This record gives sequence, C-alpha cells and structure tokens, in this order.
Amino acid sequence: MNHNDPRYGAAPTADGDRAFDEAARALHRRALGELSAPTRARLRLARHAASADARAPRRGLGWALASGCAAVFALAIGLQLQRGPQAVAPAAVAPVAALPAPAYDSSTALASLDENPDFYLWLASDDDLPATE
Repeated sequence: MNHNDPRYGAAPTADGDRAFDEAARALHRRALGELSAPTRARLRLARHAASADARAPRRGLGWALASGCAAVFALAIGLQLQRGPQAVAPAAVAPVAALPAPAYDSSTALASLDENPDFYLWLASDDDLPATE
C-alpha cells in the first residue's frame, strides 16, 4: 500500500491525528450528555464490577495445576522405581566363594610404587602446568 497514492488518502500527520482525537473526544462528550442518569449509574456499576474482577487474582487454579503436575511426576517416578531392573534368573548366576580380605602389607604397598618409575617422571614434569606470569 502506497501512502502517497491519492486513492488511499493523505499520509497521517501530527495535525491530522490531533484533529481526529479532538473530534472523537467531542463526540464522546456529546454522547455522555445525552445519556440518562439511570443508564450512567448502570454503566458505572458495570465498570466497577469489571475492574474488581480484574484485580482479584485467581491463585487457586495455579496452585491446583502445580500440585497436579507434581503429583503426576511423582507417580511416574514411583512407577519407574517400582518396576526396577529386570531380574536375572538365579540359575545364570554362578555362586562365588567368599574370598578373605587381603591384609595390609606396608612393604608390598610401597613396592608397587617403586615398580612404576613413569609415575614419578609424570609427577616431575611440568608440561601440563598452566603458565604463571
């Protein structure tokens, strides 16, 4: 749509907008003057009732929806936990004899560190340290 085309009328201007607003206000004032007092009273009551409804928040519905969602998620999690992993047939599991816990031997614990000198070379290297300046 080309606003400069004469078929569509002139482009809106600030003066044109102001004149339109003033004309609309004048029509509104004239219409209000022609209203009867009982009609004005009914309109005023309706306006106040509508604004009172708009101001009253409806918190009950929000809490009900939030509680319902929480209950559905809790139920879903409970059903998943109740179902659990599939049980393995008892015949497939071979019995394992209980092995005695090994006693701590300080000489073998230290000997295992002596067997791996690469560990100490890695510890001494500074290749992976961040640069400090």
